[in-house]
Amino acid sequence: MHVISKRPFKEASKRYPNQKQALNDLYQILNKGAFSTPDQMRKTLPSLDNFKYKDKWWILDVGGNNLRLIAFIQFVQSRIYVKHIASHAEYDKICKRYAQGGLK
Repeated sequence: MHVISKRPFKEASKRYPNQKQALNDLYQILNKGAFSTPDQMRKTLPSLDNFKYKDKWWILDVGGNNLRLIAFIQFVQSRIYVKHIASHAEYDKICKRYAQGGLK
């Protein structure tokens, strides 16, 4: 798949230095993976789940569930647009803002 930008991974590695290796590993899996459906991706990344506030947005756990990655994934076009990489506390705040319509 084509991860549109590595920048979110680099920024998250700086914010969460203990998760740097897990972030790099996930980037490599996503970038080298050939997933044409969510079910195919789930075989490699079983934590894949729908982000209920946005259509075609998905959630992945990072580093043994220490961080959450939120991305818009186009499986047919094989593209991943990372929107957020956050701790669980930050993820909860992000979800609340999307639920209230504060983020688009």
